[in-house]
Amino acid sequence: MKSIRSKGETNIDARVLRSKKLLIQAGRRLLNKSYETSMSEIASHAGVGRATLYRLFETKDDLLVAIAKDCLETFEHATNHIETEATSALDAIRMFYSAIVPLAEEMQFIINLAYFAPEDPELMKLYEKQQEDMRVLVELAKEEGSIVKDLDTDWIINVLDALLYPTWKMRQQNAYSDEDLSELAFKTLCHGIKG
Repeated sequence: MKSIRSKGETNIDARVLRSKKLLIQAGRRLLNKSYETSMSEIASHAGVGRATLYRLFETKDDLLVAIAKDCLETFEHATNHIETEATSALDAIRMFYSAIVPLAEEMQFIINLAYFAPEDPELMKLYEKQQEDMRVLVELAKEEGSIVKDLDTDWIINVLDALLYPTWKMRQQNAYSDEDLSELAFKTLCHGIKG
């Protein structure tokens, strides 16, 4: 009897996790288009009942935090190999672009998050860690001579981020592969657009 209940609980847990994942994906997609998207629209797009939505996320802020955490964790997972595999700081930046270009939807949500997200200590801790990791990487690139030393680190980080925007725009147009786009961003960073 116990094994039957355990199996049933496992099925319920799997359904809950699946519903949560679908709501996070739908929320990310729709909220990237318009912050005014309602919770009902998100539930409908996810194919999840409103009762389930509100059982999992009592408020829109709760859903926003869950989506943001999912985006940051996806970013972390996509980039965690760079530190051990990169041959230099500049190579790490190249690998960063390769890892991030396919995450256009997640990164757009994170960028927009600053405008509408509720304060959440755990979320801020994840975001600050990623910012600090990037700061360290830029400083290492300066030390190895790959990046001009007298450029402000925050400026460089903003340039790195800014080059993601055209890659995502071109990605939406299916103009290039993710590999080509990451290479274009990296080459532009390293050489600019001069002839």
